[in-house]
Amino acid sequence: MFPFGDIQKTFGASGELLLKTRADAPDEINLNEPVFIIMDGLPVPFYFKSFEARGTNRAVVVFDDMESQKWAEEFVGKTLWQPGVDAAATGNRIDVIGYTAYDRQHGELGEVVEVMYIPHNPCLQILYHGRELLVPFHESIVVKINATKRTLETVLPDGLLEIP
Repeated sequence: MFPFGDIQKTFGASGELLLKTRADAPDEINLNEPVFIIMDGLPVPFYFKSFEARGTNRAVVVFDDMESQKWAEEFVGKTLWQPGVDAAATGNRIDVIGYTAYDRQHGELGEVVEVMYIPHNPCLQILYHGRELLVPFHESIVVKINATKRTLETVLPDGLLEIP
């Protein structure tokens, strides 16, 4: 997935949100396609009810079925992600590749060098002490993604670091 924009604040009393889009976000938005917000380590899909551009890198948005200020306040500070955005469409690929992975128990693991899309078991390839470490890209293991700091926080299963 690719970061699309960051929710800056609520805007009105009917669930409107002020979104700051990334410089490399696509110019056109398909309202029939979902965007995702990472919640509890899982990407949760949301559909736009409305998307009103405000200048070159801001928009006021409302999500389907989420039309209250109380609900909107829950999402301030969150990043919107788009799946399957073609690198040519955005000018460059932004993904978790290049992010630094950390584990709650073991500290810094290393750089994510590849995302392997294995059916039913996507994995992150992390360069760990000069060797390849494969970590399942699952919400119980990758518990936090910080697009601003370009980091991933993990809770590795016991013994994973000892696998040759």
